[in-house]
Amino acid sequence: AWRELARVAELAEAAVTTSWAARAAIDERDRHAVPMVYIDAVNRARNEADLVVVLGSRLGETDWWGKAPYWARSDKQKLVQVDLDAETIGNNRPVDVAVQADVGRFLEALGDALERVGGGELSERRSWLADLQAAGQRRRARLDEALSNRNMPMHPAHVATTCQRVLGEDTVWIVDGGNTAIWANFYLQIRQPNTLLTTPKMGMLGAGVSQALAARIARPDSPVCCIIGDGAMGFHPQEVETAVRHNLPVIWLVLCDKQWGMVKMTQQFALKPIKTLVTRRLDASETINADLGEIAFDELARSMGAHGERVADPAGLENAIARSLRSGRPAVIHVDVDPVAHLWAPNLKTFKDMHQEPAG
Repeated sequence: AWRELARVAELAEAAVTTSWAARAAIDERDRHAVPMVYIDAVNRARNEADLVVVLGSRLGETDWWGKAPYWARSDKQKLVQVDLDAETIGNNRPVDVAVQADVGRFLEALGDALERVGGGELSERRSWLADLQAAGQRRRARLDEALSNRNMPMHPAHVATTCQRVLGEDTVWIVDGGNTAIWANFYLQIRQPNTLLTTPKMGMLGAGVSQALAARIARPDSPVCCIIGDGAMGFHPQEVETAVRHNLPVIWLVLCDKQWGMVKMTQQFALKPIKTLVTRRLDASETINADLGEIAFDELARSMGAHGERVADPAGLENAIARSLRSGRPAVIHVDVDPVAHLWAPNLKTFKDMHQEPAG
């Protein structure tokens, strides 16, 4: 229902935030979009809005259960929740208006009503949207400072940024992993609706390997790019052979830091927090089974008939992606990333916090 959503946002001059999984409901270049990667701006939008319309979302943990301090308190903010499944409505936050309906049909009717009666005084909302956009751009500038790091092995910020520069805007993006998923999300901009598949609860590691195959079958004329961690790729690497056998030319970029990043970071702060803050990384002997051995994913891919590349220098990544595209075959690019930088993903504490129910 992305067309209907864009129409309503335009008519009402409304800010649009999404869950992490639903980022592809709107072109994030739209002036009404407040992309999830700009978490402070998202929190501000959700706190300052006097009315929130929740569309097809259960307001789960990746939306902090719809509760303070990430949203305004329910006695300070009216909420309309629209869902086809009546049992979802009001589960995690009280609602003022419950609407059991298909979201597309609801938005179509709402858009028609707004065209008839208008959206009220809009200048204040336009100014608010501009402020939110400016806050997002300031955050984007800070995030992009990481791209000046040209060391080897490469800073993980380069991976999604380079992929987006090389691949077309109709590319379907698959994001999988722990810290890898965070890096990919923060450096991808979703530019076309329905072009992102991900499992943002992060409990289904490895799903992206085969999600890429399904995406290629569903969108045979679009590039499909899966950005995935080495741990997640290790769950289902045999799907590379499936892609070869069925002639599904997808590209997997495997970010290899040879560690269970989120697990290791949690252990580091639990076991040696001061040393972690000073050195930013503990040795394998100081954590518990959080490190992985060497797996040459490019060689593994070639052994199954796919195209394989390995790159550690950010200057070589663009050509590796281009060669993979030209091969016309499924391709795996083994990307050696800086293990310390990879541990310290953007807004990591926010991702930790979202699995703990707020008190509000």
